[in-house]
Amino acid sequence: MSITKQLLAACVIASVAIWATGCPSPAPTPTTPTKAGGDEHDHAHEHGPHGGHVVEIGNEEYHAEWTHADDGTVTVDVLDAEMKNEVPIAVEDITIEAKIQDQPFTYKLLAVNRSEGDMPKTAKFELIDKNLLGVLETLGKGVTATLKAEINGKAYDAPITHDEHKH
Repeated sequence: MSITKQLLAACVIASVAIWATGCPSPAPTPTTPTKAGGDEHDHAHEHGPHGGHVVEIGNEEYHAEWTHADDGTVTVDVLDAEMKNEVPIAVEDITIEAKIQDQPFTYKLLAVNRSEGDMPKTAKFELIDKNLLGVLETLGKGVTATLKAEINGKAYDAPITHDEHKH
């Protein structure tokens, strides 16, 4: 069995194990923000408003929050700099580019719940793919991922790390 097939099999096994056991509940968000060293941003919590994992976009111009369901649905919500409000954008999809031991994989998350009109917008993107979920759950173990999105006409590449949005 080639290394690529072994890695893919490991991702599938990890995905099934995660699906079967579920994720632990996120740690509770402190009710009193802690700000160190004059930091004006409130990043006392590691999770976003939906209890998901946070990705910094740009120089904290925006954030993305990814969550998942047991069926393999991965949802990404685009949020403002303070991680309090959704930021609807006029694109049809966003992309997560992953590498497993330098083997590239691309996942397109499609826009959901788009507004009506000439330039429909949404802040929510989804894909049902247990392999993507396996990738996101095993980040840092020879696995990397980057969120690629165009927000208000500007292209962003944001590295995705697992629970490492700390200041």
